[in-house]
Parts: sequence; structure tokens; C-alpha cells
Amino acid sequence: MGTATDPPDDRTDQALAYICRRLDYLRHLLAPDQDMGGDPPELRALTNAVTTAQRPSRDTFQDLLQALHEAVQAAGDPLGVWQEPTERSLHLPGASGGAPFEPLYHCPIGRCAGRRPDQSTVFPLTCTITGRELERTIL
Repeated sequence: MGTATDPPDDRTDQALAYICRRLDYLRHLLAPDQDMGGDPPELRALTNAVTTAQRPSRDTFQDLLQALHEAVQAAGDPLGVWQEPTERSLHLPGASGGAPFEPLYHCPIGRCAGRRPDQSTVFPLTCTITGRELERTIL
């Protein structure tokens, strides 16, 4: 069982990074008729857990991600939020080693795996959940 200090594992990191990148899509998918009336419950529970000052346990994150995964699948997205990055077609230009040094932008609060910029990226990159600027590193 996880403790409040457990870091998220890679699978959790990847799922949270996907949710951060696709937050608007998930909002619309889970509540297509809702006009800015708040997030659907599964999404709200997860975003609240991410933004709280006290880091939830790994088990809590996984339970919240599983609930969101099931809601996303029930809403019509068969891959949900747990699928592998290759299943999501996240192959970005230059991500396969095309450039000798490649920037990666990390979650400002260390909750997800972050992301690589693509050709449509607008800088500065910010977390869609917290609104904070992502931290840049070079691979």
C-alpha cells in the first residue's frame, strides 16, 4: 500500500500527462452538454487530488485514475486514460532521436510525466490543471 510520500509510478505519470494535455477533450467527452458548469465528478476528483498541497498516495491516484478511465471508456473512448503512449499516437516530430538535444517540459509540481513540444506548441507551456509554467530540461 502506498504512502502519502510515494512518487507516482511511470504508468500514473503517463496517464496524468495525457489528462493534462487532453483536459478540454475529456471535459467535453464526459459532459458534452455542460457549458462551463464545472468538471464532471471523476475529472474533478482527480484534478482536486493533483492540486492539493498534500500529495495523495499512489493507491489514491490509481483509484482516481481508474474511475476516470472507466468513465472515459463508458463515454465512448475505448482507450481511456491508461493506454500506452504509442496507442495514443503521441509520436511527435523529433521525438525519436532526430535532434541531438531535445527539450522536455516537466510538471511544475512533479505529478505527471510532462510533455515534449510539437509544431503547434505555444510557449510558454503551462499545466492545464494548475496553470503553472512547465519546467524545461534538455535530454
